[in-house]
Amino acid sequence: MVEVDFKGTEHEFYHRYNVMLGVNAGQVINLNNNAWKSYFKLLKLYRQGKLPKFMNKPSPPGFWRDKVFGRRLLRILVRNDRYYLEPINGGEGYVILKDWGLKIKYAGRIKWSGKQGTLVIKLEDNRWFAYVPITVGEKPARSNPRGYVKGIYEKIQIEKPKGGNKAFIDIGLNNLFAVVFNHTDTAILIKGSTIKAEYYYWKREVGTYQAIRDWLRNRGFKTWHKYHAYYLHAKYKQHERLRHYYRTAIRFLARAMHEMGVDEVFVGYPYMVSQNNSNEYNTNIWWFNKIVNWLNDVLQEYGIRLNVVNEYGTSRQCSICDMKHENGRVKRGLYICPVTGIKINADLNAARNIAKRIGYNTPIPRKILSYIITTNGVKPLTPKEGVTVETPTVKTPPPQGGKGVIT
Repeated sequence: MVEVDFKGTEHEFYHRYNVMLGVNAGQVINLNNNAWKSYFKLLKLYRQGKLPKFMNKPSPPGFWRDKVFGRRLLRILVRNDRYYLEPINGGEGYVILKDWGLKIKYAGRIKWSGKQGTLVIKLEDNRWFAYVPITVGEKPARSNPRGYVKGIYEKIQIEKPKGGNKAFIDIGLNNLFAVVFNHTDTAILIKGSTIKAEYYYWKREVGTYQAIRDWLRNRGFKTWHKYHAYYLHAKYKQHERLRHYYRTAIRFLARAMHEMGVDEVFVGYPYMVSQNNSNEYNTNIWWFNKIVNWLNDVLQEYGIRLNVVNEYGTSRQCSICDMKHENGRVKRGLYICPVTGIKINADLNAARNIAKRIGYNTPIPRKILSYIITTNGVKPLTPKEGVTVETPTVKTPPPQGGKGVIT
């Protein structure tokens, strides 16, 4: 095996491109070197037979490109001391790029304060986005006093827990979050039906544009370029819409648990589920790792600790009699204990088993608060006490012949 001279390569390419990129050339070279070092390390583990069975032979790193056109995707890396932000107000300001003498206006609220890292500027869906990594609470080097981003909060934890209660969460797809508590018989269900609907809507859009694009391209029509742009837009929208739904639900749940006095959360983790039982749901729709990481980030703001528990077998285990019943889950969402005859939501049953796995007993849920995720926030599915759901009525049309209004 030939050894790669990273230091010599870094020196050669730095002096070749620093005329255009300045010291930022080093950021690109470091990123490239790290990618190749990771590849060689994985290749060595692969040859030694130490990689998991589901992992194929590692491939050398490529470059960011559009797979159809072959065009390189635009990325700009800027070293942390070669730019700074100039806020105007709470929602906009300017990004100053020193090496190119550019002053670019941005829009977007800056939440955290701290030392800035390498700026990454990307072109996504024909719009430019600037990603500024921040080490919250850390001060910049004396040589770079402007390398400090001023946001709303100086530290990640902005609230203190209101109590010492515990919450236990089973994460799924039909019910995104099923939550039980050690101090109350109230449970929370946040439905995942809108996420599935959103995924399949954009899947259909993506498939339609892809089919038209390929049909036109195979027959020599140049208009296929236009439909490829539609295809890329649909892929982008699908990802961003799902991300919006997930993060909306996570923010709502974190706030709800904080109000209920929770200071510690235990979430079930299905280890190797996408490798051992891979399907469209747990690979494309169910972003489990991202959900757990996002949940952890938000819970830190409330001072709530997050723990991960192996949930293997919690769906088959009966949380009522502590026995395993292969046929206990009679319907999607319903679990019946054959010994006691007690019925319980299947996902809440799994959440109670997660609690038992680590030594907590939770009350059998008597009151279930059900919610659904919408584009405008998380809404209750069950009406509040004392409120009746009214049937829509049609008003009498006005004498001028105007249209009736549904109220």
